[in-house]
Amino acid sequence: MSSLSILLATEGTYPFHKGGVSTWCDVLVRNLPEIDFTLLAVMMHPYLKQRYELPVNVRQLLKVPLWGISDPAEYSWHFPFSTALKVKLSTVEQTIIKEFLPLFEEFLLTIFSTEFDSNYLGSLLVTLHNYFQNRDYHQTMKSCAVWQSFSSLASTEWQKQHKEVNNPSIAELTEALRLVYHFLLVLHFPIPTSDLTHSAAAAFCGLPCVIAKLQRGTPYLLTEHGTYIREQYLNLSRQISSLFVRWFLYQLIGAVVAVNYHFADQVSPVCSYNTRWEKWWGVKEEKIKVIYNGADPSIFYPIEGTANTRPMIANIGLIFPLKGTLDLIEAAKIVRQEIPEVEFRFYGSASDENYFAECQKRVKTYSLENTITFAGSTDKPSQVYSQADIVVMASISEGFPYVVIEAMLCGAAIVSTSVGGVPEALKDVGLLVKPHHPEGLAKAIIGLLKSPKERQKLGLAARKRALELFTQQKFLAEYRESYQRLSSTTNSKQPVLAYKAFPTPMKK
Repeated sequence: MSSLSILLATEGTYPFHKGGVSTWCDVLVRNLPEIDFTLLAVMMHPYLKQRYELPVNVRQLLKVPLWGISDPAEYSWHFPFSTALKVKLSTVEQTIIKEFLPLFEEFLLTIFSTEFDSNYLGSLLVTLHNYFQNRDYHQTMKSCAVWQSFSSLASTEWQKQHKEVNNPSIAELTEALRLVYHFLLVLHFPIPTSDLTHSAAAAFCGLPCVIAKLQRGTPYLLTEHGTYIREQYLNLSRQISSLFVRWFLYQLIGAVVAVNYHFADQVSPVCSYNTRWEKWWGVKEEKIKVIYNGADPSIFYPIEGTANTRPMIANIGLIFPLKGTLDLIEAAKIVRQEIPEVEFRFYGSASDENYFAECQKRVKTYSLENTITFAGSTDKPSQVYSQADIVVMASISEGFPYVVIEAMLCGAAIVSTSVGGVPEALKDVGLLVKPHHPEGLAKAIIGLLKSPKERQKLGLAARKRALELFTQQKFLAEYRESYQRLSSTTNSKQPVLAYKAFPTPMKK
């Protein structure tokens, strides 16, 4: 009997970045050796260093770089240069106008629609994907006809919905089309055949899973860590200054999320908290199966060590806005006023260099150089959890973070913001405060530092709860069952819908 084959799609995580989602991916593929995985990794650029050594059951790693290449044909691993040249020569303006432009216009009108049909959008994605298997992506997306069509349609739709606002500028339209060029690159690459597809986010990396479902009837399992659409709303409001570009990305990303939800056979959030967003976006309750993350108790357990010479607060995680690093720095300033000898250690690399620079500047402004240490990544997290007097998380948004369950297994006293699945994990075995509330964080930290008995009580209770609910064995068993159940339909699988080269146009 042949091994089950799974296409696992990731975006901005495994195997090129450390962090919670990457930990989840590595635990999954490494501990299900009976399953053959193909990784399709959507990544920022093709020069990222691989951070994980892949196990032998990962048969292939397919890289899909969204940035860092001037022409996708340079990075087309799916056909030789001679074929790429032939495809490029065949992609002339007349062909683009005839074959691509009607599809692209339908795609834009669909994502701009307030009530679009996910089945229709799915058929468009399949047809666009098929087009890019035979035509050159770069020449198509850079053509004058595409620019003229995009600028006209986008401007018109913007004015319909924002009558009191000026038309977008040429610079704003150019930026929006540039982002479309990069985000839709995932449609350029072929999709390997597998018994099942599994996406780690309801994001662009899930589009190959949607297309495989439509073309081949391949079952699709979608895992949600943080709620992708909510996190994008938070990111875009901070990173994109143009109202038009922000609006356009809301439309595009919202459509991508909706089509992932619609075609997934099973949506598995890592906590019940996420189900509120999924149901709000139309996911039927019978499709939802919560699967909590789990850690290995043989790796994460209390380690006896020497007592700290100073009260030590540990934070483990990437440094970027959603992790609330600046809020924790503000809390550290308050705690130091009450407990001058306190030490805060931030373990983790910076995934947002500008934000990290802002954090360093804040530390210097408050003269916290002797209080806060940016310790970089650690390969001994159990030791950090066990040594810390308190483990703190200040996130603004989370799914079901590994940091919390690992710290629980190590018997740590935990203070965290009440976000995502953290309250589900901790219940009453840790202290919860509102996000974006440095004063609340500081108050909880000071209270626990002054009460060793309460820290010990919380740590023992946290470990007991994690051993009951959040072990790696339980996590793996639930995914193994889901894989086997969903893929059992593979032998009789059929394409979900028939599609034509050109879908029936929407009513304009």
